[in-house]
Amino acid sequence: MSRTFTNVDDRVLREVIAKARQRLVFVAPGIRPPVAEALANAMQVVPVAAIHLVLDVDAEVCRLGYGDKDFKGMELLQAAAAKQGLTVNHHPGIRIGLLIADDTTLIYSPTPELIETESRQPDKPNAIVLQNELPPQLANACAVGKEGFATLEIGKDRIDTRKVEAVKLELQDRPPKEFNVARIERVFSSMLQYVELNIEDYKITSRSLLLNPELFGVRDVEVVRRLTNRYHLFSETDALTVEIPHVGADAKPDPKKPKEKFGPLSIDRERNRIKKRFVIEAGRYGTLILRRNVPDFEKEIKILEARIAEYKTAVQEQIKKRTDAIVDELLNALLDHLKAEPPEHWQSRFLGKKPTDEDIKRLFQEEVQSEVDRVKTDFHPKVFTAYKDVTYQTFIDPKFRELMEDHFGKTSIDRIFREYDAAPERPPRDPQKELFKK
Repeated sequence: MSRTFTNVDDRVLREVIAKARQRLVFVAPGIRPPVAEALANAMQVVPVAAIHLVLDVDAEVCRLGYGDKDFKGMELLQAAAAKQGLTVNHHPGIRIGLLIADDTTLIYSPTPELIETESRQPDKPNAIVLQNELPPQLANACAVGKEGFATLEIGKDRIDTRKVEAVKLELQDRPPKEFNVARIERVFSSMLQYVELNIEDYKITSRSLLLNPELFGVRDVEVVRRLTNRYHLFSETDALTVEIPHVGADAKPDPKKPKEKFGPLSIDRERNRIKKRFVIEAGRYGTLILRRNVPDFEKEIKILEARIAEYKTAVQEQIKKRTDAIVDELLNALLDHLKAEPPEHWQSRFLGKKPTDEDIKRLFQEEVQSEVDRVKTDFHPKVFTAYKDVTYQTFIDPKFRELMEDHFGKTSIDRIFREYDAAPERPPRDPQKELFKK
């Protein structure tokens, strides 16, 4: 035996199974028809009491590519086992492979073909081979040791035919992806992904007080119900630039450096700079980013978030000053009207026939206080980012490909297609033919 660490695929499994005469154990997540056929042939030779077959009956096994996509391998194996009076047993979640054929033991990692193709290169091992030295502990755990089924650890439950039918129906309702397509999707999405970058609620000109229409003399109930009166704290020309501490590359304020002026225009400039550096505009397809750039992109976002947090603190102080001033502005503007026509719900709140200036000031401040309190605290600028994978269907869209060629160059995109349009061909493997010969 030349190698202990080696490579195992379905072809090797068939070769080893074909040599079984005395005992046969097969444990794996799923099975494909060629291996099932090899096991069916071996059942006619190996004593029934020395055979133990274990699989995971689950649609996800097929979707991941541990077995065939239509469950044919499972059905073939079950039918063959039934002819010999055997059962195929179930163990949920099994993700390792084990084959014991007489004195040859293979412990291997099954390949999920949704993600990658099986390798046939011995120098890329996925298995350990033991010859003439089956550990008693392993033999007992698989019911082929001296203790028989008394010490069985895996595959204790026979596969229920109803469970198989349920899995088949589930695969019909939600069939597995074509494995080649899924691999291309995985490889391409490892390079590019969609990204969203939005900054919300940072423009101070949107701050406003919501005032009761009755303060302006509106009496009609239906009109009051439908009418809203908003008084903006700042004019459209007010950008409200303030001073904030310098924020360093670690996204923390640096008191040793001079303060900087910062406002909505600063946020716009920073957003545009970050997008120009990292974000790829793809027209109607949205915006993309190279995955390798995501860490630097997120670092810049953290710095911007820290600067916006400092801006928020400074602005809230300005909002407090402005709201206090606005209450006086509005009261001065509305004083004569409120004195002449006080709102009806004020009538029980003053003693004279007409409210005094002090009454109006008191009642007006009570009227708008809840709105003032809300506006003082209702300023929460935030940065929002989200990521989503690029699908294979988008990648093969000619117009999308044309956009990517313009951005990255035709050679780069051609290389991606050339490498991943189909599963890589597996090279011929002559060295493995002698691997399991004694």
